[in-house]
Amino acid sequence: MKKIFICFLAAVMIFVFAGCGNEKAKQADQNISGTPSETDETTPSDQMQGDSISVAAGKKSAELPKDYPKDKYPLYEGSFIYTVIEVDDSYTLTAFSKDEVQKVIAFYKKVLEGAKVYMDTETAESITSFGTKDGYSYTIDVGKSSEMDGYQTSIAISLQPAD
Repeated sequence: MKKIFICFLAAVMIFVFAGCGNEKAKQADQNISGTPSETDETTPSDQMQGDSISVAAGKKSAELPKDYPKDKYPLYEGSFIYTVIEVDDSYTLTAFSKDEVQKVIAFYKKVLEGAKVYMDTETAESITSFGTKDGYSYTIDVGKSSEMDGYQTSIAISLQPAD
């Protein structure tokens, strides 16, 4: 059941970001695929002028973009951020926590208080919620994980400005 939710969440993220293609994204794709940058010190996220991709490097967590709405959609304390994608004021991130899944689920239930929920599915080991809150359409998925040694819980958050 969890795999179905993760696949559905991934499909939603791909669909949402598929319409975001533009010249900046094409330029980033060229840089990521190995085309030399203007200087050796320039990274794909530098080239994207505000849009960025951040991936954890070894044991060093990826960083949230400075404009990420931490006050509205905070990341669970102590989480290891695996990936962050920022495109046109939209954010998609994956993270892992060493805490048990129920504790992380309880945290995100509090975060989502007052949200307009379109779909909410909860099991003993996961929660998936789609809705709008504080100017963003969100998808939050929290579930038990064994993907990373020492981390019990996976967290996926996708935010797009609400129309």
